[in-house]
This record gives sequence, C-alpha cells and structure tokens, in this order.
Amino acid sequence: MNIPLDNLYHWIQGLAQHPVILYVFHPHGSKDIFDLDIFDNRFPTFSRSFIPSIICHDQEPLTFSNFNIAYDPNKLIPLFEHWNWTKDDIDETLFLHSDVLQYPDPKINYFKLLPGYCDWRIVLHSELNSQDVKKCSQDGFQMVYYWSHAIISRDWYRFAQQDTRLLRRNKEKTFLVYCRDWTPNREYRLKFLDLLVQQDLLDDCVISTQHINNHGVHLSDYQVQDPRFSVDLNRLLVIPNNNTPSGSSADYDVKDITSTAISVILETVVDSIKIHLTEKILRPIACGHPFLLAAGPGALAYLRRYGFQTFDSVFDESYDQEVDTIKRLESIVKTMQQIQNLNDEDWKEIQKIVDHNKQHFFSEPFMKQVSEELTHNLNQAIKFCLDNRGELFWKHRKSVRRAGLANQWVGFKDDAAKRSIQQFRKIRLDRFNNSAVPIVGQ
Repeated sequence: MNIPLDNLYHWIQGLAQHPVILYVFHPHGSKDIFDLDIFDNRFPTFSRSFIPSIICHDQEPLTFSNFNIAYDPNKLIPLFEHWNWTKDDIDETLFLHSDVLQYPDPKINYFKLLPGYCDWRIVLHSELNSQDVKKCSQDGFQMVYYWSHAIISRDWYRFAQQDTRLLRRNKEKTFLVYCRDWTPNREYRLKFLDLLVQQDLLDDCVISTQHINNHGVHLSDYQVQDPRFSVDLNRLLVIPNNNTPSGSSADYDVKDITSTAISVILETVVDSIKIHLTEKILRPIACGHPFLLAAGPGALAYLRRYGFQTFDSVFDESYDQEVDTIKRLESIVKTMQQIQNLNDEDWKEIQKIVDHNKQHFFSEPFMKQVSEELTHNLNQAIKFCLDNRGELFWKHRKSVRRAGLANQWVGFKDDAAKRSIQQFRKIRLDRFNNSAVPIVGQ
C-alpha cells in the first residue's frame, strides 16, 4: 500500500518557527546513508549557510557507529555523486572538514557532510534512555525527541476508530504474536519463540515467523550471533511460515484481532535499555486489544507517560522492570501462563482499560501532547543552532568572502531565505550594540 509519510515531514516543517532544511530517508524506514536525500530543495545552496539542517532519523533506532565511520574517499565520491554535488560543493565540504581529515586514521560522521555550514545539525529521533542519542549529542548534534510513530499510527489505523467488525469477538486462541523477521538485531525473538515451545504455549497462540529472514537466510542454516539467544532452530520450524510483507505494519487484520484475547508485542528494540516504541504497540491500542509488551525496560511506564493505562491491576507486569533480556522474556512467558487462568471478572476489568486506551489514542489531548512536545523540542534546537553558529560556519563565511560571493543574491527567489539572512545580520548587529553580550564567532 502507499504510505504518504511525506505529509508527516511537511507537517514538521510547518511546526518550525524558522525555515529549515529536512533530510529524509527514501524509502522510509531505511538507515542507509545513500537513501538520505533533501526533502524540499527550494533553498539555493548559498542560503543553506543560514538555515538549520534537520536529519529525520525518527522512524528507525539510531546506531551511532553506522554513521561515525572511517573516512574513505572511495565511499565519499559515490555519495557525492548520489547527491548530485558539483565539484565546488565537494571541494568546499572537504575544505571545511580538513581539520578532521588531516589525522592518520580520521573518522567522520557522514551526517556532517550534508550541505549546510554550521557546527550544529539537528537530528529528529524517537528513542529514550539511548546511548546512541548521547553519543550523537557529544559529537555536535542537537537531538530532538518526539514520538513519531504516534503521529504515523494515528494515520495508519484511523479506520479502527469506526470499524464495527472489531467489536465482534470470537476467541479461538488467547495470544496473538506477530514475529516476522529475526535478523541479527532481533535475534531475541528466536529465544522467545523457543520459550513458547518449551512451555507448550504454541497451541494457544496465533503465531507465525519467517522461515527465511530478510537477509535471505533459512532458519535451519542461521548462525546465531549472540550466544545468549542460541536455541535449537530446527524445532522452531513447526511454527508456520510468515510471508507477510513489511508494508503490512501500516494495516491491521480484523480476524487476527477478533479471534484472540491479547496481543504479545515484540518490539524492534528489546535487547537494550533503549526504549523505541513503534506502530507495533499502537496497533492493538487502536484496535481495542489488550497487550503484553516486550521492549526496553520501562516501556510500560513510557506508555503511561502519554496517558495510556496498562494492566498491572489484573496480571503481573513486573517484567517491564527487568533489565536482563533473557529474564524479561522468561517473565513475559510466565505472565502469559497467568493470563490463561484469568476469570470473567478479570477480563471485564481488562476491557475497561482497553476502552480507555482506544478512546485516548484517538483523542485530541493525546495528539496535542505529542505535537506540542515536538514543537517545543524542535524550536529549542533551532534557536540553539541559530544562536550558536560555530567554527565551521565562520570558516565557510571566510571562504565565501574570498570567492567574492558574500553579496551575490542571484538565485535568492525565496523570500524566507532572504529574511533568514537579514534576521541573522540583525541579531549580530544587536549583539554588537550591546557589549554585555558576546558576539558569536568573534
């Protein structure tokens, strides 16, 4: 199906109180630097000196090491060609980063090579308790958090608010477990599936998993990279093969929801203290389905922070506080066994919580909370970047003046870009007139 996520980024541009340049991954969900392109190319190259750049890494978890890598001209040249850079663009970028590149074994963050001349770049992300966010911040990025999947899921699952089919329940099994891929960063799922086999829970689950993962490796041939997750993979072949395409995450299956009592959510990030919640947890909420959540420790508290209720009044949710991944998975399985023995009164209490969550998900207060959080965090970062243009910016300005381009307005057809430059010059003049305030860059 077509997923119009460009609308999300137009909306973000509208929330910014200053012109911004967005860089977005296409296709959406990619983490490949070669899939990162400028979203709106309405600003001429020269004006990018004055307009903050924002890298939208808000859909997938950050992995700092993927972008902070050894400098390799053989990799940079294809990257520059992909971005359709001119020779002048390339020469300018390499000149600006010459201080880094002069070391014998230089490392450079590829995000910093994007056009735009400021020591600070903004990165949109959607994770908490993250060492990767901390490392990016220490490397000169302004990190802007918001829960992107909350906005996306409101669009994807909007029909669930009115879908009366979801009310016609005919329980066949207790648990709904979506477990599509088990590539290396999701190996924990193999361990979880094996725990279900060991505890004879498979027969009470609507469950399937890919027999061939996204890297083209068959389950029986896969070599588990983390010894903690080593299991007898052949016995997992009794689980039906899942051929569902990845795009199915933007939809919901009515039969799966109505024929089961509770969803067991296996999030993308589990084997970490990082919390990165996606559409996976919001789908059962939108569809009025209770849930167990395998994610980073504290994920249930994360949901409660946004006004959702969880089910600790009915069954054990202590698994959410367990830092050790294996123990957390084992605890979830124990809670599944507890759920199998709930009575009718317990399920009535669960239904009250489910009804609250669905109503809250589609409510204006929830949308307002998410959007105001983004607006506040984004505009704070933009203001910081405008007020703290550092060495890279002034190095670029000097090179521009040497080239005789400082006063050329050719190509400045966009009034917002002109106003951005004029505003910046006014700020510097005001600071000059107030000697108590140091002039940035002097």
